[in-house]
Parts: sequence; structure tokens; C-alpha cells
Amino acid sequence: MSDGGIAERHICIRSESWEEYDAQGIYLCRVCDVCQEEKLSVYRPEILSGYTQADVDEPIEPDGEDYYGEYGGE
Repeated sequence: MSDGGIAERHICIRSESWEEYDAQGIYLCRVCDVCQEEKLSVYRPEILSGYTQADVDEPIEPDGEDYYGEYGGE
């Protein structure tokens, strides 16, 4: 069940609103001064501000033992 927030019942006036895009240029929604904060709050901050590969890098498992502790290969 929804909480009935402003984002659900508010319709932006076209002349007083704008299209909001993520950091990659993908359209998200139409917002205005009244609803911008609530509508954009459903997105993770890095989606709005952008991120680099350094933000998502993680160590790669070394060759040898696999996930189950067994050695791969034939």
C-alpha cells in the first residue's frame, strides 16, 4: 500500500517544471520545486551524481581454488 506522498498525487505544471535526468543522461521524471526532492529521493545518490569504475571496483578471486575450495581444471 502506498503512503499517498506528494509524488503520487502531484501533477507538475509544465511551464513551472523540468525534466530530470540521471548522471548518464537517462530520463527519470518531470519535477518542479514542489515535488523535486520527494520524486528524486527514490534514486540512489550515485545514480544522480554519477560514478566511475573506481567506485565499483572489487577484488577478483585469484586463480586456483574455486568457490567451493576445490581446484579447477581437468
